[in-house]
Amino acid sequence: MRQASLVFGLFILMSMLLILPVAADEKTENLMSVVLDDFDTPDQSNWIAVGSKFTTEGFPKIAFPTAWPEALYGANKEGNDYKVLGVWGKFDRQGYNYIELIPDRKNNKDEFIGIPIPGRIKMLDLWVWGSQYDFYMEAHLMDYRGFTHVLNLGSIKHEGWRNLRAFIPSSIPQGRKYVPQHEPLHLTKLVIWTKPWERVDNFYVYIDYLKILSDMFITRFDGEDLANPEVVERIWGSDNSGGGGK
Repeated sequence: MRQASLVFGLFILMSMLLILPVAADEKTENLMSVVLDDFDTPDQSNWIAVGSKFTTEGFPKIAFPTAWPEALYGANKEGNDYKVLGVWGKFDRQGYNYIELIPDRKNNKDEFIGIPIPGRIKMLDLWVWGSQYDFYMEAHLMDYRGFTHVLNLGSIKHEGWRNLRAFIPSSIPQGRKYVPQHEPLHLTKLVIWTKPWERVDNFYVYIDYLKILSDMFITRFDGEDLANPEVVERIWGSDNSGGGGK
């Protein structure tokens, strides 16, 4: 009886040893801060602004003026040419109007993909200059299935620069069970919304230092190069679905 118990105990111990490395691997993280756009090189930013139904003709307008949040860069006594993304908006009537700020990024098939997000994103944040207008902002993320997820960045009813951020809920898929398991999200737009009771006839919003906090840890396995999309395309051509599945 004692021998049977000892054998059973050894079996349980060996099972735990086999499971532990997997569990530990799943919990391993390598968190890194990655800047998606600091707007300091306007010729590489490629952002466009699109207004909703009651946008005044000729608006919205965008520009890349020299400015910066002092809370981020300090007084900039070195004289660096920091830029920000500026938006000039006007609407003909009050309501839930909006301005979409779209990163005009495409893949090699000329398909709009927004900004690919490296790793498994945990948080998105940016700096926004407000002038006490009762507006709020959203960020739109697209998953590998083409579904859009909306993050509420919060109110911009403040004076001057303020940091806005949103944590990424676990309900947004960033992977699947099939190799390659990691499926990155894409930032497809930032949206400025107006409240129905607020003035909308003339306003300015400035944005700077759009970045993410992302888990960059990658689990390695033998033969992982065959899961690389570039390798798959080189072997099988561009007309493949990649297997699909959740």
